[in-house]
Amino acid sequence: MARDRNVYVWQAYVIVMSIVSIACLGALAFVIFSYGTNTKTVEAAVDREQKAQTALREENNSRQLLQFMLGVGKPKTEAEFGQMVSQVANDEDLKSSIKKYNDNMLLMGGDAKDRNYTNLVDILVQELRSRNMQLASSGQGETALKDDFKSKLTQETKAREAAEQNAQEFSSKRDKELIEYTEKVKAQEDRITKIELDKQNKVNLLTRQKADVTGKYDKATEDIGKMQKQLESLSGKLNDIQGEDFQYVQGHVTEVRSGADGDTVYINLGSKHGLRPGIKFGVVGADANRVADEKPKALIQVIRVVTEQLSLCKVVSGRAAIILNGDAIYSPAWQPNRKVEFALVGKMDLNGDGSDDREMIKALIKENGGEVKVDLPPGGSLSGQLTVDTRWMVMGDDFKASRASDAELSSTDKAAATARSALESEAKSLGISRINLDKLMGWLRSSGNDISALGSGMQPNILDFKPATRESTTSGRVSPLFMNRDGSLNKALKSDAK
Repeated sequence: MARDRNVYVWQAYVIVMSIVSIACLGALAFVIFSYGTNTKTVEAAVDREQKAQTALREENNSRQLLQFMLGVGKPKTEAEFGQMVSQVANDEDLKSSIKKYNDNMLLMGGDAKDRNYTNLVDILVQELRSRNMQLASSGQGETALKDDFKSKLTQETKAREAAEQNAQEFSSKRDKELIEYTEKVKAQEDRITKIELDKQNKVNLLTRQKADVTGKYDKATEDIGKMQKQLESLSGKLNDIQGEDFQYVQGHVTEVRSGADGDTVYINLGSKHGLRPGIKFGVVGADANRVADEKPKALIQVIRVVTEQLSLCKVVSGRAAIILNGDAIYSPAWQPNRKVEFALVGKMDLNGDGSDDREMIKALIKENGGEVKVDLPPGGSLSGQLTVDTRWMVMGDDFKASRASDAELSSTDKAAATARSALESEAKSLGISRINLDKLMGWLRSSGNDISALGSGMQPNILDFKPATRESTTSGRVSPLFMNRDGSLNKALKSDAK
């Protein structure tokens, strides 16, 4: 294709040059022929000569343009080429040649310089050589691929032959192993038959052993029942032992006074015991032993701590006339230099109006030196946790579970009943004493409805009184076995125990 274009360009060049040569010869002949004519003819000749020169210039421009297109002479810039094209704008033949030239020059690419047919031929020849080299390289690659294919085909053939040989060897080995397996199966069946016989013998033995174990289990169950009863008995005794220091008197009345301001008494407890104003004590007879089970004949409340072992109290319930010197005093919510912890269980109804007064109960316990650590209201939502330091479980009204069958209870009531049962079992295992609300109020509350018998004017601010720190020569909790009835340490018993 490139060669045909080259031939076409040379043909165009020869034709143009022939036309130019013929035109020049014709013009020269015309000038010689007209040289000897008259003046008018000369003028006409001169005019024709000028036209011929103009035509010659045009032909010269055409020739230079064709030379530039063919790559003859000094290369021209794009601006010079554009000027040469404008000089032959009237030549229709050259217009079509110039258009075809521009189309052909596009084959050289956008970055090519010195665009002409000669360079185009060189570029096309170089491209043809490059393509031939690529074809030669592709041929070499194809040859290499063919060689590689033959090599792999040979390898695959050898591998297939080896696989067939291995298959034959495997078949022979399989037949041999099948015979061995059949023999092993027969031997295994013989062993299974023997195992079945052994199994039957062992089943018979296990049946006899099971009967023996069942008898032992029944006897163990009976023994466990007996031990459970013993444990309950021991738990009760342990509860009594743990609660001894909370069941005995904490102090005594040393003096009784009656005056215009009311009845007052002095007791043998003071700052040494961590006593503060506001604490209430029940007064019982001097011969009272387990005062928690006694009914107080009067209720007194500390209004002033006088000395380390003396405090002034006001009679807030009962009459001073029935209080004698030496009468015992007791409070379930207070112990010398110790915080008494409580647990509230159930509905706390103080006045029988059907409403829950547990906040008033908590305030009253706190006012008397105790603290509520565990609370299980009727809704069954437990707060706090029982510990060995919890002393009293105050029992309020029973849940609905105690007055209805399981079928009549809602899911909430069942959950509450379950929580209460679990809490009571835990309290029993920890040796926590139970006390009903009425008995507790008999010790902590006056006969009136007010929580504080002192009234608003004499109500002490609990935050103004900080219990004195008890000096102790022991570390941790002291067993009640080594404590006196008034809460002090019995050093003689402790020395004997050592």
